[in-house]
Amino acid sequence: MMIILHSFRTCRFFALFLLCLLIAAPTALLAQNSHQPARIDQSSPADSRLAAARSQLAGIAASIQDRREHLEELRQQWAAAQTASEKTELEQEIAELEELIQASRNSFESIATGGVDSTIFRDHPDQPFNWQQDLFQIIEPFLDQLKRMTETPRTIERLSSEISDQESRLTIINRALEHIASVKAGVEDDVLGQRLLALERAWQQRGADVQLELELLRQRLLDLREKQTSFWTMVHQGLLNFITGRGVVLVLAFFAAGTVWFVMQALPRVIKRRRDEQALASRKPHFRLMTYGYQALCGLLSLIALLLVLYVSGDWLLLGIALIILIFIAIGFKNYLPKFMTEARLLLDMGPVREGERVIYNGIPWQVQSLNMYSTLVNPELQGGTLRMPLSALADMLSRPVEPEEPWFPTRKNDFVLLADGTFGQILLQTPEVVQMKVVGSTRTFATDSFLGSSPRNLSRDGFGFAVTFGIDYQHQAICLEEVPGIFDAAVTAALKASPVADSLEAVLVDFKEAGASSLDYLIFVNMSGQAAGSYWAVGRIIQQACVRVCNERGWIIPFTQLTVHQGDGFDALRNTRK
Repeated sequence: MMIILHSFRTCRFFALFLLCLLIAAPTALLAQNSHQPARIDQSSPADSRLAAARSQLAGIAASIQDRREHLEELRQQWAAAQTASEKTELEQEIAELEELIQASRNSFESIATGGVDSTIFRDHPDQPFNWQQDLFQIIEPFLDQLKRMTETPRTIERLSSEISDQESRLTIINRALEHIASVKAGVEDDVLGQRLLALERAWQQRGADVQLELELLRQRLLDLREKQTSFWTMVHQGLLNFITGRGVVLVLAFFAAGTVWFVMQALPRVIKRRRDEQALASRKPHFRLMTYGYQALCGLLSLIALLLVLYVSGDWLLLGIALIILIFIAIGFKNYLPKFMTEARLLLDMGPVREGERVIYNGIPWQVQSLNMYSTLVNPELQGGTLRMPLSALADMLSRPVEPEEPWFPTRKNDFVLLADGTFGQILLQTPEVVQMKVVGSTRTFATDSFLGSSPRNLSRDGFGFAVTFGIDYQHQAICLEEVPGIFDAAVTAALKASPVADSLEAVLVDFKEAGASSLDYLIFVNMSGQAAGSYWAVGRIIQQACVRVCNERGWIIPFTQLTVHQGDGFDALRNTRK
């Protein structure tokens, strides 16, 4: 089914052309078969045509009789000829005259029968087997329909061209007869006169034949133009013929195909039995193979039903069009085969991407919920986190089993995060395309891949820790290891418990860090639960305030960064030099 859909897309313009052909074909046939010309008096023109036909038949009969007499004279001259050259010349004249007599007979029969083509009654010899010819016979109805659509304008154009040619020939014949008459007028030799007279008679006969053929062509052209109807009448009648003819056949064909399809689709649900889900999951690829194989069988039987209706109806044009479409599908399948094999493995859940596993698309993890013509990928942590993707887009991806503890996205809506550049804010919206954060009272928008690239630190999910380095002066070195850490610990703990984030406090750690350049530094680390994520910076300020308050209460000096300058002998030398 996937191949058929793809191939139908590639030849949609061809199918549209065929539909226009089906609608226009009855119109063309109407233009050729209409025998009701718009005339007020029909009896008088008909009598005139009959009279003209009788006159033409009489002229042709007289022409045939004259040519027979002339043919007999030529045969007598051939018998009395003494030289081979004379006999050869007479033989050529006899052959030409016999061809003219046969042409006159054909014209006589055509006029007498009203233009019926008598060649259809001739026996045709048996032809040897030729597959190309047999293939042509299959599509011949389609080509024949194309020819019928343009037969009337082509016939009118051909008759006009032939009339022009005959008029040119008649002009040349008249010019030749005038020249022969002028030459014959001054001839006194009887032998020469007889030859010129015979030549003149031959050209006169030729002129009469051309004139007769010209009148016949003009009459046929007039008949065709009288049979033509208006364009809108042809269109109306053509549509009506299509609806009552091929339209009914098409409706029946598609109805038969649709009935077979829906019956086959309903059959598994009617005979379906309960099955063990565990056993079904264990043979999932086989189950998929049976499912898609059955779908292909449904499509094949529906196609057979459609072709069978077209065959029984005897409409070879529709059947030929259907076969041409199938040929195009076969050609498209040949080019599509490698891609089809890859997609078939995906559909059978035997490819590089499988249902229920995890894939990465545009830098975001997704779970493959279902594999089908349009597969479904989901991310439960994103708003609008459902993607419908064509099967071909998954061909170059790889999936792996899902770990239960593995997150689908580092944040959720309303979480507080801290980015690598120090940006702190609350998540307002996160979709497959954008992430919006509330930063310092305003909304800031990131592309989702850029947001992930900034290494977001989620403060709300598992809590956070805040570290502060605080230093006191070296004059308190005696108590820096035993007394100071405990005092700072108690002060920070008390300050946090007295603040709005008291319920979120999990642990406080105070320890001597290092002896710095100008101070004795302590590391104060506070561990908070995620509920206090919105007060991230406030926790740091409370720690600093508590430490400063302790120093004020106990008279501890908070040093500032100092720069000590040592003077050596070089400074004394420089001072003496200046003196």
